[in-house]
Amino acid sequence: MQYYHVDVFSHLPLMGNGLTVVLPASPISQDVMQSMTQEFKQFESIFITPAQNDDHFIARIFTVEEELQFAGHPVIGAAAVIHHHFFNEQAQKIIYLQLGERIISVHSQKHAQFYTAVMNQGKAQFINLVESSYRKPIAHSLSLQVSDLDETLPIEVVSTGLPYLLVPVKSSLAQVKINHANYHQFLAQFNAKFVYVFNSTTLECRTWDNQGLVEDVATGSAAGPLAAYLVKNKRASYNQPIRLQQGKYANRPSTIHAQVDKQTENITIEGDVSFFAKGDIFN
Repeated sequence: MQYYHVDVFSHLPLMGNGLTVVLPASPISQDVMQSMTQEFKQFESIFITPAQNDDHFIARIFTVEEELQFAGHPVIGAAAVIHHHFFNEQAQKIIYLQLGERIISVHSQKHAQFYTAVMNQGKAQFINLVESSYRKPIAHSLSLQVSDLDETLPIEVVSTGLPYLLVPVKSSLAQVKINHANYHQFLAQFNAKFVYVFNSTTLECRTWDNQGLVEDVATGSAAGPLAAYLVKNKRASYNQPIRLQQGKYANRPSTIHAQVDKQTENITIEGDVSFFAKGDIFN
């Protein structure tokens, strides 16, 4: 079976968020997909198989620990790979990815040296407006003081498929790191799966696995919730591009463009995809 290594949210390779896109020639088991993801050691890998319609594909996303029902940069990267691998003669292509019961449409555009993909994440769900009494333990769990938080913005859990605890910070993000022995359980009390920390002025963002060991370079599944949150709190406007920066502290600068449609409240996430490698898996 073939695979591609692409870098998402960057028009240049060796920047952005690395991703393995695997194109199995025949069905493979969940255990095999999990083991292959652990072998590749990317933050996430995505496995793609064609569906009945020629522009529809079935997708499954894995981290080294588990399968995810949704993740942003794998969807963006997979759409570019599908465009390149199956529809290379077309300058633009709309691709549909089925993740469980959900179908996500992605518009891919071919450039000379890279692709640009725009994903429709649908509407955001505002899950939990966190009470102010939790600001101190949340700050300390991120190696921050309460005074580092932006007191003019709420801490809130928002989701477009994965629920993120959105934490607004007014100071530098350089010192931020997870400082909690069981962060997965800590986040669960807020109905969140991951944390997304952002500077409320520059829109520089950071997130990690819940052990705090691996920093994600660019997180499309968090960018959508943050865009909806910023519009809700009047820090951004409907129908206007929102430019998020991530990966600075992992030495992989990445740019994510988000927008919230006023009429439908659907969120689009846009990112460039550069191609780094292609290979065969002998298994």
